[in-house]
Amino acid sequence: MKPNRPIAGILWMTLAMLLSAAAGACVRQLAGEVPTLELVFFRNVVGLLLLVPWLMRQGLGVMRTSRLPLYCLRVFFAYTAMVMLFYAWGEMPIADVFALQFTIPLFTIMLAVFVLKQQTDRQAWAACLIGFAGALIVMRPGVIELTLAAVAAIASAMMSAGSNTTIKLLTRTESVGTITVYSNLLMLPLALIPTFFVWVTPSMEQVPWIFGAAFFSAVGGICFTSAVGAADARVVQPFQFTRMIFAAAIGYVMFVELPDLWTWVGATVIFAASYYIVWRETKKRNATQASTGSPAS
Repeated sequence: MKPNRPIAGILWMTLAMLLSAAAGACVRQLAGEVPTLELVFFRNVVGLLLLVPWLMRQGLGVMRTSRLPLYCLRVFFAYTAMVMLFYAWGEMPIADVFALQFTIPLFTIMLAVFVLKQQTDRQAWAACLIGFAGALIVMRPGVIELTLAAVAAIASAMMSAGSNTTIKLLTRTESVGTITVYSNLLMLPLALIPTFFVWVTPSMEQVPWIFGAAFFSAVGGICFTSAVGAADARVVQPFQFTRMIFAAAIGYVMFVELPDLWTWVGATVIFAASYYIVWRETKKRNATQASTGSPAS
């Protein structure tokens, strides 16, 4: 049975959001100086190094799998999402990027219906439409210029939803640790090859920002996984909104950037719709498990 440690889950999620905002700020600091593909490569190297101690404790036996093609699909989604996200971080205020990233659960529920053939209802579809209306409030096409960075932020959310969907398929037979190791291991050559074509040797002043972006992003991902593993999604998911607060504060201190009123309004609409979907799906899953007598996941 999944442990229920709400305080720990909340603290892990809040820390994950702070680290995510810090990673975005590091990438923003390097905007235009170090290629996005190179930053993603360094992020993957650091993420893989952080997993080495776990792999040494578990042994190579955890790497046995018969689902390599699905791993490759997951890596494609995850790598593309990361490239798009890092590009958006470098080109637009980080709080605006995070506002659009709240659409990930909306895309995830759509893929769950069309790919995993899961059933949903009109309330969930209505929440999706409201959430995407919130994205339009943030982007305001026709009112302000629709930038490539904003499109990249939405594309990153879509690819992240694809990654989440493949993870759901993999967890039917694979452990979370195995999925994480394989994903980072397979992503390494995928990230390395294009980096050869855009490589720029970092200066000594840029190295700390590159390491910060990679480290904060990788550790933030681990904290997020720990948060979801510690407590029910309905408890920890609301604290994802702290990322907007952290991003706004860091953005103001480092770049004198503040989200405007419409960004906050749009982010709130997207987040509320996304959380409603998460809440309903968790409630239905718990009700099904209670009726069948199976343990909660």
